[in-house]
Amino acid sequence: MNKIKSIIFIIFIVSLLITIIELYLNYTKPTPYAHDIKLGWTAKKNFKHTYKEKDFYGVKYDSVYSTNRLGARFFSMKVSRKKNNQIMKIMVVGDSFTMDPYVGNNDMWFSIVASDLSKKINQSTEVLAFGAGAYGNFQQYLLLNRQITKDYSFRNYKPDILIMQFCSNDFSNNNLELEKSSFALSQYMRRPYLVNNKIYYHKSFFSPFLRELFFFKDSRIFSKLIFIYEFIVKKYFHSDLQIVDSKVISQAKKTTLKILTNIRNLYPNTPSFIFSCSNMPSKLNNNWKEIAKLANYIVLDKSSNFIDEGRRGGKKIFYKDGGHLNKQGNFDLGKLILEEISENIKLIN
Repeated sequence: MNKIKSIIFIIFIVSLLITIIELYLNYTKPTPYAHDIKLGWTAKKNFKHTYKEKDFYGVKYDSVYSTNRLGARFFSMKVSRKKNNQIMKIMVVGDSFTMDPYVGNNDMWFSIVASDLSKKINQSTEVLAFGAGAYGNFQQYLLLNRQITKDYSFRNYKPDILIMQFCSNDFSNNNLELEKSSFALSQYMRRPYLVNNKIYYHKSFFSPFLRELFFFKDSRIFSKLIFIYEFIVKKYFHSDLQIVDSKVISQAKKTTLKILTNIRNLYPNTPSFIFSCSNMPSKLNNNWKEIAKLANYIVLDKSSNFIDEGRRGGKKIFYKDGGHLNKQGNFDLGKLILEEISENIKLIN
């Protein structure tokens, strides 16, 4: 009896400790994302928090992150002497380079684009940025399609410019076999995939723990333990993509083309641009530009080289993880994106 009481007491103490840690993490640094049964996860709606951040060079700054009722990050720039009452509307679709809280809304690359564009054309601008960290293109499509289907006001929203922020890992994010080979189980057990023109979810004993069960799907501690496990396996026991059949890679590219086309077709009359967070050639990424062009996007070549060139040139543009962008990186990238967009379409009437 005493042994049973001891076990119950230990379970109680451990549960209490986990609960306290979870509450502390959610209070001091809440995640901007929430569980979503269909998408895996999604950006929280009407969320605002000021994060205390630090870049790769030790510079500390505040990141004021916020979303609207649609779960979109937003920015607007109003001009006092505008030539008309119209607002130039910019829609952005992306992953962590667009939606993670490494830099506040006002300092993001898309806000720099909108701010400078507003000054250039003497017209008010606004940005809606959709997506989430670690999102694949199919999740982005499902998210936009959901908004169009369920929200009447958004259904009538017609952007003047669409900017697709792509990344080399989108190919694997769009293919279950590739993602399993990279051992990102916290993602592939949660996210939906496009298989035979239908939504498909990974099926295993563990999948429901990450996708459906209350504690596991929302637990920060559980997610951190999975991340550590993935890191150890990938670093010491796994060789990424080396065992993947070329047919799987080919299928991932075909699926990506189809999904990018589907996103593009949501706004067929809108000038649509795309840039990538990495232009480095690889088995997956060697012809991403051709795929993007087939999907009817205008590729922003210089902007797609920005991060790779910044790393080679030793530019101080990175967040503390060494991969994403800090304030300066977002500022420089935004300037470059607008420069390229201006070269491709006539913005000044």
